[in-house]
Amino acid sequence: MSRFSLIYLRYFRAKISLMENENYSHKLSSEPVDSDYPRPVSNMKNSISSFLAARAELAAIEAKEAAEFATKKVIQLILLAGSAFFLWCLVLAALTGIFAPIASGLLEGHTPWLPGWCAVILALAIIHALIALICVYLLKSKPREALFALSRQELENDKKWLKKNK
Repeated sequence: MSRFSLIYLRYFRAKISLMENENYSHKLSSEPVDSDYPRPVSNMKNSISSFLAARAELAAIEAKEAAEFATKKVIQLILLAGSAFFLWCLVLAALTGIFAPIASGLLEGHTPWLPGWCAVILALAIIHALIALICVYLLKSKPREALFALSRQELENDKKWLKKNK
C-alpha cells in the first residue's frame, strides 16, 4: 500500500478541494462578488481535473498490476506446455526401456494381451495425467487480492458521497 500513498493523497486532496469549492460557491451565491476572490468555476475545473487525474493514475497502476499477473500466468502456461511435451517424450521413452523387461516378467502368463512395454507406457501416462491435473489446478488459482479492488472501493465511496450531497 505504500506505493499508493502519493496517489491517494492527491486523490483525497482533489476530493476535499471539490467539497471546499462546493461550499465556497454556496457562500458566494449569497454575497456580492469581489474581484479579490478566485472565481468558483475555475477552481471547480481545477479541482475536477486533479480529481480525475488522480483517479486515472490509480486505475493505471492497478491495470499494470493486472497485466503483470496475466503475463505471469501466460508464462506459466507456456512453461507447462513445453515441460509436459518434453517430459512425455523423453521420460516415457527412457522408462519404457528400463521397466519393459520387468513388466514382461511380472505379466507373463497372467495377461497375454498386455505386453510389458505397453503396461509401462500406460502407467507413465497415468502419472503424467495426474501431474497435468495439478498444473491445471494451479493455473486456475485466483490472485491473492482482487484486481482493481482499490478503484472499486473508491467508486463506491464516490457513489456514497454523491448520494449524500444531492
